[in-house]
Amino acid sequence: MKQASPKTLDVTDAVKTYRYLRIGMISAAACLATAILIERSNAPARCLQDSISAYYYTPARGIFVGTLIAIGFGLVVIKGRTSIEDVFLNFAGMLAPVVALAPTTNVGRCYSLPPDPLPKIGDELAPWVIADIRNNLRALLVAGTVAFVVAAIVALVNQLKDEGRRETVGRGTTISLAVTAGALAGGWWAALQWKDVYTGAHGPAAILMFVFLFAAVTTKALEHRSTARIYAAIYSTVAIGMIAGLVVTTVVVGGEHKVFWLEATEIFMFAVFWIVQTVESWNEKATPTLAVTAR
Repeated sequence: MKQASPKTLDVTDAVKTYRYLRIGMISAAACLATAILIERSNAPARCLQDSISAYYYTPARGIFVGTLIAIGFGLVVIKGRTSIEDVFLNFAGMLAPVVALAPTTNVGRCYSLPPDPLPKIGDELAPWVIADIRNNLRALLVAGTVAFVVAAIVALVNQLKDEGRRETVGRGTTISLAVTAGALAGGWWAALQWKDVYTGAHGPAAILMFVFLFAAVTTKALEHRSTARIYAAIYSTVAIGMIAGLVVTTVVVGGEHKVFWLEATEIFMFAVFWIVQTVESWNEKATPTLAVTAR
């Protein structure tokens, strides 16, 4: 009996994969919110940790780490509509796993089940936490370096195979590879030269991640000023909401939970942006030309 030949991948499959990836990132964020709500419902007096990042030290740790790694992966692999948007998404995506794997030093006090052994001894992170961070950050850097080398080889092979489209194929890829190379160089320098990297990486990584997410939203708003004003208005509102969230949570709300509400606000606003952008791009159709020029 003659076997049927495998189905050739077509542009419809590419569109479906793009849609599922975007939806999956929204689902991952919802999964993190659910894990935190479950942990809160089991905690004494339904208390909250001082920050979302502090849920690393609770039973929600697996979902917290997995969600940020999944979202980071999605931000890197999804192609921005412009080179500058793509760079911002790439940087945010590369920082997300660092936020997950190099936890905050503010371990909080609200646990449904207190961690054993404790994550802090006095004012210092416990040795088991430092060992986790050291192992995971170095594994992340090694994996990122291998992925970069593979991507560079693939890009070079594609250039050599398709001389007629060299400029089209190479522009976005060159920018992405340069961004990745810079990020990896900075990461390796920090891992090898920055003595406080294991206790000091979380804060700068989290701040920069949100800065780049804000930059991606702003870029999208500016892009649509003369083409799709309704989307420009929505994206501008999201960007303003992100700034307002920073002001309100730090100046007006304050208190020990201000970082929690700031992180929650920024994640929520970016989720709104991502949902709207998914709706906007839902009916986009890939073409053979787009398939060739994708990085």
